[in-house]
Amino acid sequence: MSKHGTVDTSVCGPYNHRMVREIFGLEIHSLDSRGRGVAHHEGRRIRVTGALPGETVDVRIRRKKAGDLHAEPIAVIASDRTRREPFCRHFGTCGGCSIQDLEYSEQLRLKDEIVTAAYHEFYPDAIDEGPRLPILPAPTERRYRNKLEFSFGARRWLSQDELDSETVIHDRRGFGFHVGGRFDRVLDIQECFLQADPSEDIRRFVADWTRHRSVTFYDSHEHRGHLRLLIVRTSLSGETMVIVMFGEDLPAERTEILDAIQAAFPSITSLNYVINTTRNDSIYPHDVVTYAGTEVIHETCGDITLRLRPKAFYQTNPEQAVRLYTVAAELADLRPHELVYDLYSGIGSIALFIARRVARVVGIESVGDAVRSARENAALNAIENVVFEEGEVEAVLPDVIARQGTPDLLVIDPPRAGMHPKAIAAIRREAPRRIVYVSCNPRTQARDCADLADLYRITAMQPVDMFPQTRHIENICVLHRLDSEIAQA
Repeated sequence: MSKHGTVDTSVCGPYNHRMVREIFGLEIHSLDSRGRGVAHHEGRRIRVTGALPGETVDVRIRRKKAGDLHAEPIAVIASDRTRREPFCRHFGTCGGCSIQDLEYSEQLRLKDEIVTAAYHEFYPDAIDEGPRLPILPAPTERRYRNKLEFSFGARRWLSQDELDSETVIHDRRGFGFHVGGRFDRVLDIQECFLQADPSEDIRRFVADWTRHRSVTFYDSHEHRGHLRLLIVRTSLSGETMVIVMFGEDLPAERTEILDAIQAAFPSITSLNYVINTTRNDSIYPHDVVTYAGTEVIHETCGDITLRLRPKAFYQTNPEQAVRLYTVAAELADLRPHELVYDLYSGIGSIALFIARRVARVVGIESVGDAVRSARENAALNAIENVVFEEGEVEAVLPDVIARQGTPDLLVIDPPRAGMHPKAIAAIRREAPRRIVYVSCNPRTQARDCADLADLYRITAMQPVDMFPQTRHIENICVLHRLDSEIAQA
């Protein structure tokens, strides 16, 4: 085989799915909106997960989809990126920190390129509209997360050395994170740099305690096993919540495990458990039982305090979340006489953060438990100029506006999937003068902004790094209605 851009076709034809296909010396020239490197070879576009513009790589073709080839890198031959030695021993197997080998400045450069690629794909005119502000770095690269989920697996991931060894492995249990693309394999981790203390101490204790006992770990193939998940949640206020998910209802064994955790960590604020005998690991459809301590922990967000229940969603980087909300508020140009709507308001974090700077805030959220928490958080902070409505944005927005009034400003922070087309239609009907769109997925944000392009102009864009060591990036986009003075400027 040539080492310069040829494909091994020795088994069948080129790109046939029954053969191992490798391309050597492939030059990556750009990114797509998912952060994959893009190259062209023999008239085909190749998307390479993990490769970056400015790199020359050897790749292995994995599949063909929608006319494009999808590949993974075998080796980086040349690169204009500044790389470094990964600080975690699990890098490359654990999929959680996929760009840990890039210097942080290079990570920021990559994320900025991902935002650009998303808008080039869905809304290319936006690139030339409002000012694109420099990406806001995270204050710390490590131990920034406030929540981690550790999985128990009956079939842990085996290293190549273990596979090559003739040693019989009797205990295949694993406790850690799922290997990328393998729901049935858990990487047994020895260290993690994502969450602050006491997360690692709790993880190590549970790992050691279970290894010395005959506790069964969940087997996703056979759908049985006692332990499924350990969720550790910390807060800037110093409180800790622990949730253990059990795959079987075994009261004596459950009590033994929970008592052991409580005895080892008496400072845990909230110790909870979930019994989940379904095939889905999500805690949301199931009752969460508080075993010891309180039902909630408290998080600080600027000058407000938030009560977090086990199912509550809050930004996973709480320190950077304050900076995200501060920048969003500044770009929103909040005014004391205005009515603001916060769509997809969750537990009320954004609504309460800005409430004291405007006349009134109306939050809309579909999850009933989150609405209840938002109302409690308003009372906890003695903020009276907010109201939270329950329902899908696309279904209730017109009715809420009829009762609460037409907003001067919309703040939108939807899930990764972006807004429902009916929600966009409702926004188009009301057409408030300003919109601040906060998103953890630039692709869907660009798509949604493009759907409003005939009514709004983007006047500012601010990427914010909430997730160091990963390709994920938060982005703030400010839109002004075209008949407004700012949009016309």
